[in-house]
Amino acid sequence: MNPPSSLQDPRTWAEARALFRADFHRWVQWLGGGSAVQKAYWFCLPSVQALLWFRVARCLFLKGHRNSARLVSLFSLYLTRIEIPPTSSIGPGCVISHAEGIIICGRMGARATLSGSGGIGGGARPGDVGGGPGLPWVGDDVFFGQGAVVLGAVRIGHGVVLGACTLTLDDVPDRATVIAPVATEEPSSNPLDPARA
Repeated sequence: MNPPSSLQDPRTWAEARALFRADFHRWVQWLGGGSAVQKAYWFCLPSVQALLWFRVARCLFLKGHRNSARLVSLFSLYLTRIEIPPTSSIGPGCVISHAEGIIICGRMGARATLSGSGGIGGGARPGDVGGGPGLPWVGDDVFFGQGAVVLGAVRIGHGVVLGACTLTLDDVPDRATVIAPVATEEPSSNPLDPARA
């Protein structure tokens, strides 16, 4: 049983469990199924554990147990190195493929995929577009390439693809693709470069 994609904020333990089941089910589908041993291994991965502990912390936070929620969130950060405060909101079916450097502060829709070393957060643009003060609102079915970052009170539409190493500071419409410039080689301007001697 999959929770409706509109379910963002678990008010009961059953809803929190349904959200995590949707996360793990999508993870297993994403990796092409697997045996019970493979599923047990995947369950222990930091990216899966981060979502499990986030679902627990978010439910505690919404039930009014804010200090307990923050403690669970801190435990998860130490355990997984993924930062997802209990004030964030994530829809069902989230997949984090690589655990390093992920930060999710704001609102993320259903079936988001994060590749690693990126995420969403505040600080670049004030206001509230639905993700919280100064935080992003991300639609459903959004893909974050390796190192993709969204900062500030911006809206990222449904079905958007954020390419590797993109820094998004402005709104992005539905089904758009955001690509970072490709690195180019420049002549060295370093006076200590032996090639210049």
